Amino acid sequence: MEYIYLAGACLCFSVQFIFNKLFSSRSNGTFNAGMWCALATALCMLVYLLPMGGFALDISVSALICSILYTASSLLCSGMTILAMKCGKLSVITTYTLLGGLILPFIWGLIAYKEPFTATKGIGIVILLLSMVSGMLWDKLFAKNAPAAETGASAPGASTPDTSAVKSAGTSLRFHLYCMVLFLTNGIVSIATTQSQKAADAVSSDAFLILCKIETALAAVVIMLIIGILNQRKGDENGIRHAFTGIVRNPPMTAKIFGILLGSCALYAIANGLGNIFSLNCAKTMDASIQFPVISAVVIVLGAVFGLIFFHEKIEKRDAAGLILAALGIVFFII
Repeated sequence: MEYIYLAGACLCFSVQFIFNKLFSSRSNGTFNAGMWCALATALCMLVYLLPMGGFALDISVSALICSILYTASSLLCSGMTILAMKCGKLSVITTYTLLGGLILPFIWGLIAYKEPFTATKGIGIVILLLSMVSGMLWDKLFAKNAPAAETGASAPGASTPDTSAVKSAGTSLRFHLYCMVLFLTNGIVSIATTQSQKAADAVSSDAFLILCKIETALAAVVIMLIIGILNQRKGDENGIRHAFTGIVRNPPMTAKIFGILLGSCALYAIANGLGNIFSLNCAKTMDASIQFPVISAVVIVLGAVFGLIFFHEKIEKRDAAGLILAALGIVFFII
């Protein structure tokens, strides 16, 4: 039965990224759109979390501290996810995000709880970190226009700079910076979640998630209001209204587009919620050192497959190299 739960967790956690990408494709791809997504997703999750928790709010000092850290990191992660999906592939985004949730909690465990460290895990970590930058390294080694892209020099025989190459290089660098933020923020979310359950005054996992989602919804509204006020000061008379409705790729916001955006967030919430349920049931009988690396490996691979199927994102050699390194690193991590 544990393997059925494991398979369910892998599938759900993979599918959730499809709905993130769908939201990104219909929005204007701004950080503000990420806040809108975070707000809608948090509200959708509260629809089923509150009944599960008996509509009660259980708070402790440790839960409050960890939930604030969780909320701040998850909001930044949501905003950067939308920005990253605007200019990069789903497979790369899932790799950075999942590996952050795997590597950083492991390092935190070594520091905070003196958990055992082995040579194979060390090798695995190095390979996993290498997998994240493999795309940029591949471009450095094999890209034909790498010198022009890096320096802005003219291509051989050309009289003007290769501006398309320069733009491509800038976009790639910006995309990987976004992804590094995803790596860090998702890792911090995992650490905050773990810490919340290890504290002496820990509340239940459901109570902790309810607290986090309430904070996320409130914080997202505040951030959007601040963005709206700043836009008003820049001359947009309807800045606050546009902060909540001006997130679509092709304005104005119609009922159809609103339904697609909200539906994407709701489906993400369902997939994420089911994934957590499957994962928690799996954790009752399966060693965490096997469960979470396996989930990470499968989600990374499925992220590439779903990107190809649903968004026609071609798996190039540079992408394949990163996926192979990620899978190999996780194998070493499990050993």
